Amino acid sequence: LELALIADLTQEAWFGRHQIVDVLHSTVDAFGHDVVFECGQVLRHVQIKGRAMNGTTTRYKINTRLAARPSGCVIWLGWQRRTDVNRLDMEYRWLGGLPGERLPDLGNTVAKHTKANAQGIKIERPDIRIVPLSRFEKLASMSELLDRLFGSPNPPLIPSDA
Repeated sequence: LELALIADLTQEAWFGRHQIVDVLHSTVDAFGHDVVFECGQVLRHVQIKGRAMNGTTTRYKINTRLAARPSGCVIWLGWQRRTDVNRLDMEYRWLGGLPGERLPDLGNTVAKHTKANAQGIKIERPDIRIVPLSRFEKLASMSELLDRLFGSPNPPLIPSDA
């Protein structure tokens, strides 16, 4: 899903806006983000969540460390495979603020480990919050997602004839 998101996002930025999005990957899953996107002067630390369109998951675990990053945000991807063209149809949802703003409050529902300890107790994970899908804003298109990530289109960063 991450690769499908990156492919859609970078193509829309390049062909639709004549802008370049730099993509950086996190090698350690400890800081709350999966990928970092940079376009112009905006840097976004992004956590990616998702499920199949016919899936039933409606609550997602979000790392609170993401809130410590300027412009931290969460992108939710709903996907469905189209066998007629061997592609994914994607739905995008957004949890975040404007460029430069911190992540909105994640609430107080603390996640627990999925496995119990030796005493049969599932220990709380103090840095992880459970956030319902209903908190995510449903977006109409990849162009709208680019607006949320980087603001309304800036002047092109690449020549229009490239």
